[in-house]
Amino acid sequence: MNERPILLHTASGAHPLRVALANGFLTRLRGLMLAPPLAPDAGLLLTRCASVHCAFMRQAIDVVYLDAAGAVVKCVPRVKPWRASAADPRSGARHTLELAAGAIERLGIQPGDRLEHPGLATALRPRVRAQAQGGLAMVEFVVVGPIIAVIGLGIIQYAQLFFAKSQINHASFMAARAGSMGHANRGTIMAEYEKALIPLYGGGTNPAELAESAGKARTAAAASDVVILNPTRESFAAYNEPRLQAKYNTKDLRVIPNAGLAFKTPQVNSASGQTIQDANLLKLRIIHSYTPTIPLARTIFSAYLKATDPHDNAAYSDIVRAGGIPVVTHVTLHMQSDAIEGSPVSSPGTGNGGNPTNPGDPPVSDAPSPPCTGIACNEEVPPDPVDPNAPCTGADCPVCPVV
Repeated sequence: MNERPILLHTASGAHPLRVALANGFLTRLRGLMLAPPLAPDAGLLLTRCASVHCAFMRQAIDVVYLDAAGAVVKCVPRVKPWRASAADPRSGARHTLELAAGAIERLGIQPGDRLEHPGLATALRPRVRAQAQGGLAMVEFVVVGPIIAVIGLGIIQYAQLFFAKSQINHASFMAARAGSMGHANRGTIMAEYEKALIPLYGGGTNPAELAESAGKARTAAAASDVVILNPTRESFAAYNEPRLQAKYNTKDLRVIPNAGLAFKTPQVNSASGQTIQDANLLKLRIIHSYTPTIPLARTIFSAYLKATDPHDNAAYSDIVRAGGIPVVTHVTLHMQSDAIEGSPVSSPGTGNGGNPTNPGDPPVSDAPSPPCTGIACNEEVPPDPVDPNAPCTGADCPVCPVV
């Protein structure tokens, strides 16, 4: 593309521009893709082209459509990257002039203005290879089409993932609800989680279909990581109730009482860093293994997740290595039954070693309160005798109290 000095005639005068010419397949294909921003007096003229796309462009551009003689027929300001623009076929547009964003407004370009450029005269000559030029749009589409297809597939895959995330959130809540009423038993939690996942994996209208979907949900749940973050091991050590151990015949498994929490003193245990009320919160972290299904998009998603894996969670990394998408959900519910120890995680008390300290009274200010001047004031404030615009705040004020 060779830049040639040309003139653009508008109502405000003749404006010299440095315009590069794109009149071949490769130059039109490249266009301004990945190019630096245009200078204010620079542009690109695409002959025999009445539509443009801004894929892989780094800045917005102004688009001016010209007829065969170079007269302006349409102006489209500030076309953003990854957008497209086209002239009405009935407008007579034959060529496109791409300018820096804001050029249309700055130069006052309007329909009827004219561009002088030698390339326009060349484009008006009879085309020897009319059939080849006629198929140029198809060739360009073959090049750009796969890019658009990849973007479309990615959008579809993301939409499916968004729907799956909603279903997984619901299943996580149902699992936590079952655990809160089932003594924080992990088996109860997993059973409810699997059942709530059945709609995500197909559902069904008859026993056979439901059984098939349930099998898929069971496989997905088994590949997921379900962790009971609370009650912790320290919670059971701090608030174990031997009487409840005997009641439930738990042998060595410890039990946290759930009854009468409103009447118990919320005193922090130094080992767990929790009160008895804190120990009765059931907290779950579920990392679900979602398998993407859209061709090509799943490969791109998988490659991206592998490249950005922080490697700070073994379960997360295992799902990524297997080609899945880790969907992380946290749920917290209040226990509705006595929590019985299973395989809790360890989380020692935090903050002052589990011993809370009184931060003291808030700072006291001796500054006077501001005068009442808002619309909520129910008394009219008389003006200051020196400054009529100043509110009355002195000792002689007959309405406002002395501050």
